[in-house]
Amino acid sequence: MDVITPSRGDPATVVVKCNRFHLTVVHSCPIWKSSSQSSCTSTGGGSVDTNTQRPARAAKRGSVTITDVASVAGVSRATASRALNDSPAVTAETKAKVAAAVLETGFVMNAQGRALAMGRAQSIAVLVAEPFDELFVDPTYSVLLRGISERLSSTPVLPMLLQASTKVEHERAIRHFQHRSVDAVIDITPYVGGVMLEALSKQTLPVVLCGQLPGQPYEGIFSVVFADDVEGAAMAADVMLRRGRRDVITILGPQDNPAATDRLEGYRRIFGEHLDDSRVEFTGWDEASGFDAARRLLKAHPTVDGLLAASDRIAIGAMAALAASGRSIPHDVSVIGFDDHALATRAVPPLTTIRQPLLEQGRTAAELALGMIDGEPPRTIVLPTELVQRESL
Repeated sequence: MDVITPSRGDPATVVVKCNRFHLTVVHSCPIWKSSSQSSCTSTGGGSVDTNTQRPARAAKRGSVTITDVASVAGVSRATASRALNDSPAVTAETKAKVAAAVLETGFVMNAQGRALAMGRAQSIAVLVAEPFDELFVDPTYSVLLRGISERLSSTPVLPMLLQASTKVEHERAIRHFQHRSVDAVIDITPYVGGVMLEALSKQTLPVVLCGQLPGQPYEGIFSVVFADDVEGAAMAADVMLRRGRRDVITILGPQDNPAATDRLEGYRRIFGEHLDDSRVEFTGWDEASGFDAARRLLKAHPTVDGLLAASDRIAIGAMAALAASGRSIPHDVSVIGFDDHALATRAVPPLTTIRQPLLEQGRTAAELALGMIDGEPPRTIVLPTELVQRESL
């Protein structure tokens, strides 16, 4: 994963500094004057035939160009370019001629030149509106990034990590987008990037959101992929109720985060009025927030027998608070998390949770971005969640 570090200069120069590749094969084969010498081997593995007069190949020293390939193939430069880009306007026979000419000349396509010819940067910005410390602490982001990277690994398109958590960073990122330094944007933190999203909605750059927004304000403008938080939460609440737990509390993420409010909706679909506001805490997604929120709720509701946590990290903190209060899990209190990060399996006892398909979400986001780059319309994809039952229930 390459990190874009915006500079004070022209934003376009920033992309050039990233790990872009520039491949050129230099040939320095001399042309022998002796009539008995018919050919010599170039540094690129091809040969120069002095008897068949390949002017583009043999008449000059230096790097082989697409003009040389066109000359050897007997086509125009434009046709050779279209053939190398697999244009449907070029016949199979012509493509075969150009392919043979490429082998003969040892030509290697310059990646930057190809991108310029296609009007593309061959990169996708992965936009992060959270501070970097949260990015590297929350496992959600690392799995999303892995999914994006895996999908793009078989393409020439590079994922570029672009941070925009401050006003200055917002302005720099917007300049990147205005200069088309990237071909598309995948926003993995859309719930905290209102200013950025509004700016992006006024441009033609393809955008994919990993996560939904209340009211779907950019429907038909951006593609969106997210897990079904309402159904996942309802699944957790249902299994909690079937376990016989009715004195339930819940700890959620920030109240302005759609994932938190959607999960509360799912919990209340099952428990209804039994899960009133006094039994709900909105807080951060992390362990410390879960610990503090659980202590407050346990003080207000000492007979609690079930705890629904809207993230695995919250659940881990809440489990520590339960243990500190002398309660046993699951004998006294059942606990269910949400996400199914690796830490859920390391919890004591191992945590029952709702699995989000985060890896698939990252792959799907990259797939949607590639499709929009090629002209496909925006789409919304909702991914299913599933219950992973372990010992904390």
